[in-house]
Amino acid sequence: MGVGSSPKEYIKAVADGYAMMTVVSLRKFGTSEQLRTLLQYVAQYEREFRNEIIGEDDFDGNRKKHHRLSNLQKARNIIMGFAKSRRIPL
Repeated sequence: MGVGSSPKEYIKAVADGYAMMTVVSLRKFGTSEQLRTLLQYVAQYEREFRNEIIGEDDFDGNRKKHHRLSNLQKARNIIMGFAKSRRIPL
């Protein structure tokens, strides 16, 4: 899985930028159930990061928040594309 021993830790590492989600890394998650679990964690972290309250003058905090959300959106698109290309129902 790369970073972390669970899907939740892997998605957290992807959001923080410590791990990259690629099609090659998704080959380890070949079943519909595993990919659904990844998508659930992506959605959970997206809600968590969107609900963070950051001051208007905190430029670095806003940048970090939007960077995490961007990484999670990319991860969601990669998972959905991988499932579609392999004809795995989600």
